[in-house]
Amino acid sequence: MRARLLQHKDSPTAQTWLKAYSCLERGAAMLTSGGYQEGEGVEHLLEGFILMEGVSPDDVNTFLYHQSLLHLDRLKLNQLTSTQLQANPDSSPCLLIQALQLPYGHSRLQAINHVIDVVLQHGETDPMYKHLADMYCALGYTIFQTTKQPAPALSACASAVMHKSNHLLTLYLTARCSMDVSVPQAIRQFHHFIHTAPTDHRGVPIAHYHLVTLYSQQDPSVHRDRILHHYNMAQQTDRNRLPVFAPVPSGVTDPARRVYEQVMAQPH
Repeated sequence: MRARLLQHKDSPTAQTWLKAYSCLERGAAMLTSGGYQEGEGVEHLLEGFILMEGVSPDDVNTFLYHQSLLHLDRLKLNQLTSTQLQANPDSSPCLLIQALQLPYGHSRLQAINHVIDVVLQHGETDPMYKHLADMYCALGYTIFQTTKQPAPALSACASAVMHKSNHLLTLYLTARCSMDVSVPQAIRQFHHFIHTAPTDHRGVPIAHYHLVTLYSQQDPSVHRDRILHHYNMAQQTDRNRLPVFAPVPSGVTDPARRVYEQVMAQPH
């Protein structure tokens, strides 16, 4: 994976991911060379996940334990974090690495909320304080995946941007949640995300596809040029995606393609 990214050294996203890999590898090496006795490596792991915006249960568990990636020992890592938390129940790195491994659901919600509370109580002296935006974003995703309720997820997003105004994953999630609340609001939010993110960010083609379907919900004849523009941009950015990113899922591309075909079939 690293070798494939090195071919894209000029890409800001590739540079961030290469930095993330270095953090993950350093953290894993610290854990394994110390026989899973020292918890220092956990902070490096978290730094890596946050850099690559990989805070979903799938991302975290795959990178930690898959044999082609870090291939850490799950039992030993869990034993280490449990032992550290017995000695210091407020160890935010250990609480966070445990929380992020949980599947979407109410246990994960409670766990992330608890880490945020601990970090806020400690304030700027806490090693995870600088990552509050990332924790609120992970909370927002967990709320949205667990409850399908956009309002509380948007509330978590608002807390995230208070700590980091250009937090890309939060800007994307804000736009995605807004789709279930207000079409004009979602359009504005996706435009804001596209203008803020590097063009090779994995959310950019998805945002363009969503804008195609959103503009079609207003008035396709009025927004014909915008629909065609965003569909073409979606295709172009998806074609040029970095090799570490999967293609945009068909659940996003199919509705946009149908809109595009309908618009192209209309005389104008």
